[in-house]
Amino acid sequence: MRRIHVDRSILKRMYVDKRYNQYEIGERFGCSQWVISNRLRHFGIKTRPKTYNFVNRKYSYNRDFLKNITPDISWVLGLLVSDGFVRKNNLSAYFGLKLKREDEDVIFKVKKILKYQGPIYRGMSKLEHKGYVKEFSYSLLHVNDVNAVKELEQLGIRENKTHNEIFLECIKETNNEEIISSFIRGIYDGDGSFLFDKKRNSMCFQIVGTYHLMQEIQNHLMHYCRLNKTKLTQNILGTNHYALRYRGNVQTVRILNWVYKCSNHFNRMDRKFDNFCKIWRTTDR
Repeated sequence: MRRIHVDRSILKRMYVDKRYNQYEIGERFGCSQWVISNRLRHFGIKTRPKTYNFVNRKYSYNRDFLKNITPDISWVLGLLVSDGFVRKNNLSAYFGLKLKREDEDVIFKVKKILKYQGPIYRGMSKLEHKGYVKEFSYSLLHVNDVNAVKELEQLGIRENKTHNEIFLECIKETNNEEIISSFIRGIYDGDGSFLFDKKRNSMCFQIVGTYHLMQEIQNHLMHYCRLNKTKLTQNILGTNHYALRYRGNVQTVRILNWVYKCSNHFNRMDRKFDNFCKIWRTTDR
């Protein structure tokens, strides 16, 4: 294994004096931020808190974005419900979105919709699953705004949302098909998947989340896509984590055609849309 040589004086100058973060230093040395983190500890260089780059840094953006629920804002809300975060601590209150680097296009699209003038942060993270540790790169949109966090909480997007996800009333109350489909598309882009069984030449649409959220999404799919009711599957026994699945080419295409019907390049995830289009063109329907 190649060993990266990192000089203490250079590392101290970059990290302490120039205030580069660990990921940026790793990029310059051609190694991961974990290597840089280990070298900082080895050299006795005190590291900054993980939230150092974010706390109290405020950039201009459309602070009234929740005043008018448009299809674009509805898509953003769907992403925040599924894959976003809302946090409060003694120093600040903030919200945002963190996605794998391969889906960075979504981060930049949300940034444009919110007219956010701040930077997009990039870094490396670790995911442990069944005894295996996988390292992956991510992109992060982080917005400091106490008032926006309060408004999001009032709408139903709160901390620890994994077990408290709901279908937002502000979306339902519009009774607007385009806004409802945009919201569901945001949830699908965050926590949904399009599966294809090559042997059976068969597609499958899936979204995961709380029972309440899956039930509400199913009700709208039944209404707008003329589907029958299907049983929700509990993914992990004893938890409020369920999967909504519709199998078969006819049903899957009907759902995703509706989900994408009112979308454009600026309010959908490229990867999932392109994958669906690629499979759809080559599948017998």
